[in-house]
Amino acid sequence: MLSLRRPSCLRTVAIALCFALLARAEASSFRDGDYIHTSRKAQFHGSRTNWQDLLGQHCPRFGIDRLVAVPIPKPQLPFGKTDTYKLQLSFDGDRHLTPWVALLGEDAPTVPLVEVTLRRSGEELLGVTAEVRDAPEEFKRAHPVLVEELHNVTHWPKHVLVHYTFDTHNDVDLDRGLYVLFPAGLLAVLVLAFSALRGVQPKLAQFLADVTAESTTAAAAMWKGPEGKGE
Repeated sequence: MLSLRRPSCLRTVAIALCFALLARAEASSFRDGDYIHTSRKAQFHGSRTNWQDLLGQHCPRFGIDRLVAVPIPKPQLPFGKTDTYKLQLSFDGDRHLTPWVALLGEDAPTVPLVEVTLRRSGEELLGVTAEVRDAPEEFKRAHPVLVEELHNVTHWPKHVLVHYTFDTHNDVDLDRGLYVLFPAGLLAVLVLAFSALRGVQPKLAQFLADVTAESTTAAAAMWKGPEGKGE
């Protein structure tokens, strides 16, 4: 009996294809200009709020740098000038979280500006970072009402400036990777199959030759030619 062993490299190709498809299925795809689902969570007086979804006008748009004024909720307890108010943002269904940034309090800038950098590759969001700094003077002059709200302890909800910028990376592109991986896997399978056939071809030829020889011998033994007999 003839048997073919499946090479280990064929299993490696299949596993790589499965992982690539799994990663592609779990990642979200965006087109330029699409809104990215965004949520916020606040921390004050040692407690944290639940995640609250932001409206589209406060969310980043894929691939587009923009400046927005995000409303922040009022604390349940009285909030004084010495209290600390922190904010955390979540993007793409909680797949990417920012660290906590201080908006109000001793460690916060006078007029906070949250700089959010979203890393992208192709149609996918890879990650996000955030830091807070004092807003430039031109931002303060352009948003005097927002500055007044921040300095008024009793005014709620307040608004904080959030600047979304995108950092594009082209070193990871799953679509192109799959386009290359599938033909490469198919080519590997064809090469392996051809090599396997070349390996069994001599044995198959010998097997056919043996079967033909045995059939010829059996036929010769069973066949009796006419014998000339006198009358």
